[in-house]
Amino acid sequence: MKTLAPVAYFAYNRPQHTRQTLEALYKNTLASETSLWIFLDGAKADLCEEEKANIEAVRKIAFEKQWCKEVFVVASETNMGLFASLVNGITKTVNKFGKIIVIEDDVLISEGFLEFMNDALTFYEHTDKVMHVSGFSRPDLQELELNQSTYFFYHTSCWGWGTWKRAWDYFIPDPAAVQKLVAAKGNINKLNMDGTYEFYWGLKAIADGKFQSWNCLWHSAVFLNDGLSLHPAKSLVSNIGHDGSGTNCVSDEAFATHSALAKKLQVSQIPLIEHAIVRKMYKKMHSLQYRVIFFMKHYLRYLVWR
Repeated sequence: MKTLAPVAYFAYNRPQHTRQTLEALYKNTLASETSLWIFLDGAKADLCEEEKANIEAVRKIAFEKQWCKEVFVVASETNMGLFASLVNGITKTVNKFGKIIVIEDDVLISEGFLEFMNDALTFYEHTDKVMHVSGFSRPDLQELELNQSTYFFYHTSCWGWGTWKRAWDYFIPDPAAVQKLVAAKGNINKLNMDGTYEFYWGLKAIADGKFQSWNCLWHSAVFLNDGLSLHPAKSLVSNIGHDGSGTNCVSDEAFATHSALAKKLQVSQIPLIEHAIVRKMYKKMHSLQYRVIFFMKHYLRYLVWR
């Protein structure tokens, strides 16, 4: 009998998102057998009354229902910030249980998400090259004829994902140190996913305090160790945070595919290599126009914000 991975769920000040995502978790086929750890960040000192009320509303929702078999709520009295809140919560949970499934308050999962994640975490538990399991796959990639239910890519899509302690041990929470390691390894173009993202610049932005992104460091950890990330051929996750309410996600409905999510996907042996067609198509989808727009939305603003 396999041991199910605990779910670490992170929320802060979005009660509507929190209720939607927890309700989706509650409806999962393995929710009644799963341990749920809810991590809630504390309020910033200078918040207005409306923002404080939203934080309190999120905390009430956390206790509103028996969302899983057992629920443990870890509510911080101080504001740790996105980076520290997630990194500390993930590290404590994965160190305690050896594996973990991570969900944030803008991640809407299908009813078969937990089953897929646990199947994958069990199947690849002792395959060191596999460092990350994603429940998300881009909608435009689903048009490809992959001829398999899963594929490997090296990008650590973080909208509903899982890993093991053996892999998370490679995570380094120091962006300046990671940037030096990346520079020494070389092939920065691959780190940046063939120039479609700016992970290398992102490491410097995090070090300078202009950008909060734990996943930039996690993606770099997988890159530094030549790891692979398993993805479903059809997504079990959609993101409801592209409404301007999140820290890093701006308004964009391109990923709102709630009605088209997979309900069940089989995990089976596939070659331990990156899927060449996926990588080729991923690069093709990111035209020069896309890259300019992405830069303007996600990074240029951090050059002027302190």
